[in-house]
Amino acid sequence: MNPVPEDLAALRREIDSIDEKLHDLLMQRGEVVAKIGHQKSAGGEVTFRPAREAQLLKRLLTRHRGDLPGYAVVRIWREIIAASIRIQGELSVGYCPIEEHGAALRLAKGYFGIDAIVVRFESASHVISAIDCGEVSVGLVPLPQASDVPGWWSGIRDKPDIHAVARLPWFLETADAAAALVVARTVPEASGDDRSLLMFSCPSAVNRARVGEACAAEGLAIVSQVVTGDPRGSDQILYLLEFEGFVGAEDSRIQTLVARLEASTARLLGAFARSPVAPGTAGGK
Repeated sequence: MNPVPEDLAALRREIDSIDEKLHDLLMQRGEVVAKIGHQKSAGGEVTFRPAREAQLLKRLLTRHRGDLPGYAVVRIWREIIAASIRIQGELSVGYCPIEEHGAALRLAKGYFGIDAIVVRFESASHVISAIDCGEVSVGLVPLPQASDVPGWWSGIRDKPDIHAVARLPWFLETADAAAALVVARTVPEASGDDRSLLMFSCPSAVNRARVGEACAAEGLAIVSQVVTGDPRGSDQILYLLEFEGFVGAEDSRIQTLVARLEASTARLLGAFARSPVAPGTAGGK
């Protein structure tokens, strides 16, 4: 066997030293996380805070440099975050089939950790019910789509504690990645770069142009609209709007918008941090 060149051996020793320092810091981080968990438990605070997680990851990506790809940083820290959540308390994830085979499970494991506790359900409605009764902590559901049969989002009007709080994948490596919303029994928080979801019903159809004008008058920029029938009334039309920015429950613009459109009911469905896009994908730099 040929001897290892001294310069290569020195680099390997440097890697070993760095690995040990990283491990020391991870152990130190775990100790701090455990202390935070005890304080959260005493104060009744939630352990899953996706807006805070997005802020952390965006801060790291902003300062990141060198040959290590940004997506690798996100993957590493998602495992660190997932482990930190488990230190603070158990978290289980419900999911249902989304787009191609295995997509939902892949999204769940990628976001909540490779050894996350996951439970498969047959439909998004079953996922919502499982969250509502406490069978799982959070759930993955498909993005709302216009159809003749309303989806899961039409059925949570009587569940005011349940909101969409994250959109997956959070870091887009490919433009055509399967997508889902994370739904949980918690109140959405602003991350500083967000989108929001509003659901409302009207006694008659309102054309898209009028909806857009009403939103623009309130300074709300529409990203997308989903329109479908309302199962609670044959004469009702159900709308789901996605806006740029964070819209909270106390935002007065929502009530004004509802009045403008003569809506019968309205509910903020949630909000989530926007995903940064990896270089080389559609929309990337």
